[in-house]
Amino acid sequence: MSFRFFRLLLAGSTCGLAQMCPAQEPSPTVASVSDALDKALLPILEQRCMDCHDDEMKKGDVSLESLRQPGLNRHNVRLWDKVREQVRSGTMPPKNKTPLEAGQKQAVLDWIKANELAIKASPASDPGHRKVRRLNREEYSNTLRDLLGISSRPGDKFPADGAGGEGFANNADTLTFSTLLMEKFMGGANDAIAEVWSKPELRGRLMAPVTSDKLPAEVGAELALRPFLLKAYRRPPTEAELKEVIKIFTAALQRGENWDNAMKVAFKAILLSPKFLLIEEEDRPGVKEPWKVNHYEVASRLSFFLWVSTPDDALLKLAAEQKLQDPAVLAAETKRMLADPKALAFTKNFAGQWLHFEQLFNAVDPDRRKFKDFNDTLRQAMYDEVFTFCDAVLRHNGRVLDLLDSDYTFVNEPLAKLYDIPGIQGKEMRQVKFTDNKRGGLTGMGAILAVTALPQRTSPVLRGKWVLEQLLSAPPPPPPPNVGELPEDDRSIKGELTFRQRLEQHRAKPVCAGCHARMDPLGFGLENFDAIGKWRNDENGKPLDASGLMPDGTAFAGPAEMRKVLMLEKDMFVRTLCSRLLGYALNRGLEVNDQPTLLRLEETLKQADYRSESLIIAVVQSFPFLHRR
Repeated sequence: MSFRFFRLLLAGSTCGLAQMCPAQEPSPTVASVSDALDKALLPILEQRCMDCHDDEMKKGDVSLESLRQPGLNRHNVRLWDKVREQVRSGTMPPKNKTPLEAGQKQAVLDWIKANELAIKASPASDPGHRKVRRLNREEYSNTLRDLLGISSRPGDKFPADGAGGEGFANNADTLTFSTLLMEKFMGGANDAIAEVWSKPELRGRLMAPVTSDKLPAEVGAELALRPFLLKAYRRPPTEAELKEVIKIFTAALQRGENWDNAMKVAFKAILLSPKFLLIEEEDRPGVKEPWKVNHYEVASRLSFFLWVSTPDDALLKLAAEQKLQDPAVLAAETKRMLADPKALAFTKNFAGQWLHFEQLFNAVDPDRRKFKDFNDTLRQAMYDEVFTFCDAVLRHNGRVLDLLDSDYTFVNEPLAKLYDIPGIQGKEMRQVKFTDNKRGGLTGMGAILAVTALPQRTSPVLRGKWVLEQLLSAPPPPPPPNVGELPEDDRSIKGELTFRQRLEQHRAKPVCAGCHARMDPLGFGLENFDAIGKWRNDENGKPLDASGLMPDGTAFAGPAEMRKVLMLEKDMFVRTLCSRLLGYALNRGLEVNDQPTLLRLEETLKQADYRSESLIIAVVQSFPFLHRR
């Protein structure tokens, strides 16, 4: 948006911002947009918003206090996303307050647009802080698989990793050490080496550099350990590090171990080394400007992003040749890695944790007497559907808007039976095109519908909350205390009331109305699906109402029309996807300094017709992915 267009948008508003915007200026700058905030919007915010949204009150977990002082927080697009959502939908100011005048409302929305343009045009200058972190349980198991060739998964026995930042288990802030975890790592190393030594082909692969049993003991040990250290440490070992491991090997020999057992001790020591268990990058004390990470560090960032595992020989070779900072090479490697089956781990960990469909195995337990179709075979089919669908979109250059709405999915015989799709036989998942508009995208999938339901009934609240949080990054605040509970079983509601009517009585309470006005319509639109995702036209014999009315007045009825409402919010969905993907790639929560990168990722995705490959390559080539401070 040019400043001239910005001025025209604000013509007739009460803010007077138009007079500040010369028509000749090609685009807004961060400084000019900040000036506009001071002169135009801050008075509106002070008069209408600060009473409830300063640091002391912070209603809805939103504080606008930082806007009173110049600085980066004035341009926090996530904060302004919350403001825009509330102002545009009319939920703020609340119903018991005087609404914003039309000019004031338009001024706020237009300032937010200009702010985003200014941020997108500004250079990325701070890659954010990259912390040392340990391997999480998935990375540990996958790395041992690729290092040693074992099929077991020692990490599955470890305590669950926490989720931080953008909601992922690879976040450095949550990957701490404990005594219990060190015991698990010791047990994991013992079990992994024992599995290798029990299989001659695996042991032979590990010892492949040693071509003769007539070599001096330490010479043979060095031949096997040096290449293994390169792979285990994800960089060439220093001579001091090699000598340290040889010293452990020699000590084992001196204790009376034979060469073979002494090598087992040395390999275990490597697997327990902080240099293996920790992902650590070179620091440059005293250097103030950000620097490019070295090529081996790029290799690790790439492999743990797309494979949830250690770099392979091809990546390490490119690192040795100093080629992993070339944008063309990065693009080619990204395509190669996405095509590799190891990238299934990317779908599992990124999509599964973002969309919460991994909870299908640990948090979903429908009442089997009421939902007789549900069993573990169907549970697995539900998981396979959403996994295969997300994998097709993310790894095979699909169109990411298909996650909101699509005319196809993937089913096998048990799932096709639940969905009333004829002609499907066998356990294999295959792509099918819908012949009606009942289903489409994530919100029509059994896995998502079951994860957002209760054991004995649907939950419009949980389903609406899931859409707001996972697809639109517009989570409602936590519920206030003592708001009452709804029946656990919709069959227990007395009289002629439907469950929806009972819920509407609950949400009519003033303390509940604000949040439910945003959540419930989205959940109501999915009421044609029961608690396991089967289509229904009534609720326990009572008429089913699947209509919804959004706070901005948009009305719809049923899943198909609800998906059209979601497609109108595709910009919010794109921001959600890009922010989650960038946070996952960087192993941390996003910061204000990441916003230029975030907004350019959004633009890249839109210009690529919403195809995923360009977005993933853009993340890999981005400033914070390739730099540190």
